[in-house]
Amino acid sequence: MTTEPTFRVKVDAKRRPTLPQSLLDAAGIGGGQDLIAHLEPPGRIVLEGAGTVLARLQDAVRAGKDARGITASLADELLVERAADTSMDVPLADDGPDADQ
Repeated sequence: MTTEPTFRVKVDAKRRPTLPQSLLDAAGIGGGQDLIAHLEPPGRIVLEGAGTVLARLQDAVRAGKDARGITASLADELLVERAADTSMDVPLADDGPDADQ
């Protein structure tokens, strides 16, 4: 059985955690990188890189589309619907009698 490494994290009096450099290195998290935090009850805090979260959400959307047999891009479908919707079209102004001059 393989166990994942564990790291001790201290929380100071202002409730700020200090993550060990070795933990950040093992997770591939560099300085200045945005992290997303979420809770997994009971009492578990998960930190993920923003890119990791985005990739996971994109995979979930792709899997949902595949499960429903959707092959077209949702953006392309929206553009087609907008092009077909003439309810908001504004008629062009009449150029008037002097238009040919």
